[in-house]
Amino acid sequence: MTDYSIEQRQANFGLIGFILGIVSLLVIFAQLSAFFEPAEQSTGTMIGEMAAEIKQSAARVLAGEPAPTPEPPAQDYSQIITIAALCAAAAAIVVGGIALYRNEPHRLPYMAIGFGVSSYMFLFVFWLAVLICGAAILISMMENLDNILE
Repeated sequence: MTDYSIEQRQANFGLIGFILGIVSLLVIFAQLSAFFEPAEQSTGTMIGEMAAEIKQSAARVLAGEPAPTPEPPAQDYSQIITIAALCAAAAAIVVGGIALYRNEPHRLPYMAIGFGVSSYMFLFVFWLAVLICGAAILISMMENLDNILE
């Protein structure tokens, strides 16, 4: 009698890609949730200070004075952590592709690729929403600039 059983291969690369994808997605969630930590000042105070800076900058330009030199910002590791998470997402996509090429069971490689792509898409959509909201705030400030300059 002939044995027609199919040999199951372990999903080594698929598991590694799945873990990398999950870690990258969790790190990006954590980084973006830190974006919404309460500020030291209220939003109204920050918007008022921004409007005052715009007014002072406009007055300097009209007077012909040079702009003051900005202070260098302190070292922030959040960008490095985000880049590392995106590298992990890219590695999850590549390792998931390798697992599919090696004909490992498909479930984990598909999820690895899905989590890796989700990390990139989540970050892109988040910053697109922040950009749109920032543009809306700037437009409303520019519309009310005549009230600020009085």
